[in-house]
Parts: sequence; structure tokens; C-alpha cells
Amino acid sequence: MVRGRKNPLYFGLARRLKQARKAAGETRFGVTTRSAVLDRGTVATLERGDRMPRLDTVEKVAYALGLSPGFLAYGLDGEGAPIESLRGGGVGGRLQAVRQSQQLSMRALARAAALTEATVRATERGQTIPTIATVEALAVALGISPAWLAYGIGPQVLASRRRAS
Repeated sequence: MVRGRKNPLYFGLARRLKQARKAAGETRFGVTTRSAVLDRGTVATLERGDRMPRLDTVEKVAYALGLSPGFLAYGLDGEGAPIESLRGGGVGGRLQAVRQSQQLSMRALARAAALTEATVRATERGQTIPTIATVEALAVALGISPAWLAYGIGPQVLASRRRAS
């Protein structure tokens, strides 16, 4: 727990990844190979929780295992079939649309999410691929689903703040 609050949803990524990989009968190297473009030790690193992955990395690993990237990253249900291009590439447009609909400045959103204004700006402009932690911080500040913000899957607003597994 983080100071008496529920842990962020992304905290369960390592456990979900390991369980899904074992259930699929895959080796770490097998998942790495099937997900393409990842370094050889990426899956092992993610399973140990040694680094915070970017949206594109989670999406590639999720599709290699036939999972929804929203489930792997945040434990939220959603589609697991890969599409022609990665869904995480649209995060900037979704972020900007919601921020503007809520009439928030980049600075106000950054403060609410405990991020820098430069991070919000770079994410909206597609100049960076954010980590799953950054996306969740933005989603919480906006009151929307991190899976929807990250990948455009599932409902935009979660029906319940109940944690998924």
C-alpha cells in the first residue's frame, strides 16, 4: 500500500505477466521472441519488477501472450487481439481530448497527477511514449480508466474504483 491508499493498478503487472506466461506454457525467451523488438532479458526484467515499462513494451508482450494490454498493465478487462498498429500510439490524442473537455490546462493536470508540465506536453504531442505509471497517474487525475487512456480499450470511465486482479 502507498501511505494508506490502495496500490496503483500497475503494481500487479509482474505477477500477471508471470501467471499468464506460465499458463500459456511459454518461456521468457519465447515471449520475448514472439513479441519482437524487445531485448532478450525484457520479460525477465518485467517479471521481477525491475523497471517501469513503457506502453508499447507492455502492449507487445500482452499480444504475444494473447492478452489485453489493459489487463496486463492494469488488471482491467479489454480486447486482447493485436491490431495493425499499436494502440498506445493514440495516448496523446486521448489525453488532450479529455484534458480539454475538462477545461484543464497542462499545468493544472500536471499538478493533479504529480508530474511535470513537460511530461504532459510531450505525451500529448507524441514526443514520448509514457510508462504505465505515468499513464495511470494521468488517468487518476482525470478520473478515467488507465486502460482506456493508454490503449483506447474498455470504458473511458471505470464503473467502479474497485481494484482488478
